[in-house]
Amino acid sequence: MKSLIQVLALGGLAVAGSVAGAVVVDFEDLTVPAAGYFNGDPGTLSPGDEVTQSWTSGGAAFANTYGIDADFAFPYWSGFAYSDVVDTTTNTFENQYAAYPGGGYQSATYAVAFADAAAITLPSPSTVSGFRIANTTYGYLTMRDGDIYGFTQPLAAGGWFLVTATGSLGGTSTGSAEFYLADLRGDSPPGLVADWEWFDLTGLGTVDAVSFAFTGSDVGPFGLNTPTYFALDDLTYSANVPEPGASAVLAAAGLAGLAIRRRRALVR
Repeated sequence: MKSLIQVLALGGLAVAGSVAGAVVVDFEDLTVPAAGYFNGDPGTLSPGDEVTQSWTSGGAAFANTYGIDADFAFPYWSGFAYSDVVDTTTNTFENQYAAYPGGGYQSATYAVAFADAAAITLPSPSTVSGFRIANTTYGYLTMRDGDIYGFTQPLAAGGWFLVTATGSLGGTSTGSAEFYLADLRGDSPPGLVADWEWFDLTGLGTVDAVSFAFTGSDVGPFGLNTPTYFALDDLTYSANVPEPGASAVLAAAGLAGLAIRRRRALVR
């Protein structure tokens, strides 16, 4: 005689928790404005106004804040933008939306993270496999050559630039993972990341949000001199299916038992 678990399995009913199929967020469901990027600008703000509103792709929400300074009327943003810019040579702040590899990972559109406000909220508790990460053109060329403003010098031997991802579930941290976008430490350092690489986030466990922070060796009176950006593509996550409660298991068992009795009645 089959056990209850076997009966439920034969009936297509899962007792244990499971992981649904993976979602790959490649940002190709987004329409990129003619400028080549979207940084949260609704086009309706006046000096002194600010709006905080996430944009979504592949079911995930990407934090964004956009505003216009009240005193000098200059625009500012933080969090995530999305882009299809392919400029790999211009080392200025105006080229902040370009990924240094020259476009997205095997697709045109990608996301750009800026500052510690960058965060991703998932539609349900999930396991995040990771994503493709790269330097932006502005960040890469600044670390390699310094910037045209005379503010930042080339990253010196022994220098580094690090992105830390922190997972959370219900507001409680689940752990963190690190990725060096530049590492000039040691006798044979890896150097600056010039292409798309994989940032493994499986160690975060089950999460409903991931936030990002930047640290580095080139620090001045106002914090990091290194531009705090990275490019992101192919965010991959799988929603976790929760285990059913005892009542659900009993109900499933009752349905399975009824089906078996009906089947026996038909073959008599």
